[in-house]
Amino acid sequence: MKPSIVFVETNWVVDVTAPAHLQSPQAIQLLERADAGEFQLFVPAISLIEARETVPRRFAPRSRSTDLRKFVRWAREANYISADDAEATFRVFDQFDGLVTNEITKVSERISQLSSHSGLKIFPLSEAMLARQITIGAMDLTLKPYDLAILAAVLVKSEELQQAGHPWTGFCELDSDLQPWDKTGSRKSTLSDLYNQSRVWVYGDFLLEDIDPIPPAW
Repeated sequence: MKPSIVFVETNWVVDVTAPAHLQSPQAIQLLERADAGEFQLFVPAISLIEARETVPRRFAPRSRSTDLRKFVRWAREANYISADDAEATFRVFDQFDGLVTNEITKVSERISQLSSHSGLKIFPLSEAMLARQITIGAMDLTLKPYDLAILAAVLVKSEELQQAGHPWTGFCELDSDLQPWDKTGSRKSTLSDLYNQSRVWVYGDFLLEDIDPIPPAW
């Protein structure tokens, strides 16, 4: 059984608004499925703010091509590659830098356009979510401020949706800090308990292919 409500957060926003050649096909497919009416996507508004900061920083072109440029210069001087090959490679790097620079200028527009999708609901932080953030912050989770806010938002919104008639919600979470399991697949007890108490089923991908059964108690 698939959820009728699926939460996403900053990593999904980044993956659908990044430079075109770096966008995630799975993240885009999730949005397309939501627009087709298979389920409704919910994303905290704070995730759009974080993504607006993250995409330019993560995908800045020079930071991604500088090491390769250094290698090509070294290889040319060491006669591992010809001068012509080096120049051709530098032209490709220049094209790459120009393309990504142009793509990054489109990030704000792409983020703004997300609100036009019928399958996506962007919701703000509420007082209840801020209060839950304080409560969770007192637990031994060592989460960053954005992560704390997103976790609180997902938990509280899930509970509100259940009161409106949804038995449980899904959460596509690729950030290891907010996944209720560690690198070995072992359960993180505190996070797992928080998700279970709010009936949030966490998927480790954007395809909703988690094979574990939904808890019978739900």
